[in-house]
Amino acid sequence: MMIDRARVAAALPGYELGDQIGAGAFGLVLAGWHRGLHRDVAVKVLSTRGHDRAAAGSATEARLLARFDHPHIIRVHDYVEADDLHLIVTEMMAGGTLTSHQADITQQSACAIGLAVAGALSYAHSQGVLHRDIKPDNMLFDTAGLLKVADFGIAKLLDGADAAVNTVIGTPLFMAPEQIAGARLGPATDLYALGLVLYLLLTGTAPFDPAPTPSRRRTRCPHR
Repeated sequence: MMIDRARVAAALPGYELGDQIGAGAFGLVLAGWHRGLHRDVAVKVLSTRGHDRAAAGSATEARLLARFDHPHIIRVHDYVEADDLHLIVTEMMAGGTLTSHQADITQQSACAIGLAVAGALSYAHSQGVLHRDIKPDNMLFDTAGLLKVADFGIAKLLDGADAAVNTVIGTPLFMAPEQIAGARLGPATDLYALGLVLYLLLTGTAPFDPAPTPSRRRTRCPHR
C-alpha cells in the first residue's frame, strides 16, 4: 500500500521519519526519531479510507496500549489522526518478530517466551481485554532481547465473563474453535493461541492444516 510520507511527516512534526520496517493489510510501519526526546520510535501508519473497521481498530489499539503498564506489552507514546491516516507511535522493538527468530529458539527459550506472553495476557485479561490475534508475528523483541506482545488492533473488551462477537476475525492457524465458530470468547481463546505458538516453537511444525475453510470466512490473514 502506498503511503504519502509528506502527509505523515506533516501530522508528526516532532518526529523524523526513517525507513519502512514493516507492512500490513491497511498500512505500514516506519522507523522514527523523536527530535525533542532523542528517542527511537516506531510509527504505525494505517490508511483507513474505505475501512471503517480499521479506523475503529487503530483508535482502540492506541487507547488500550496507552493505559497498559506491563513489561511484556509494547508501550504507545502517541496517537494522531489526520483525515484518513491513523498514526500510532510506539517504542521501537528493533530485535524483530518472534517469527524471524523461530528457527533459533531453544526449548528453554520457548518456555521463557511462554511465561512472558502468559503474563502479558493475564494482565490484559485483568484489564478486561482479549487480544484475539496472538501469533509469532505479534511478538516483538527489543535490542536487549526482551519480548513484548504487540498489535491489539482487533482486541475486544470483555463483557462480564465472556465477549460476544458478531464477526469471525483472527489468523486461522491460531484461532480457537469458538473463535472460528463466531461463538462467545473468553481468556481461554488467547491461551489457545499461545498454546499453538508454543507447539510451533517446540516442534517446528503446525499441529494441523491451517488452510481456511468456509467456516473461516471474514478472517484476517497474517500480514506482519
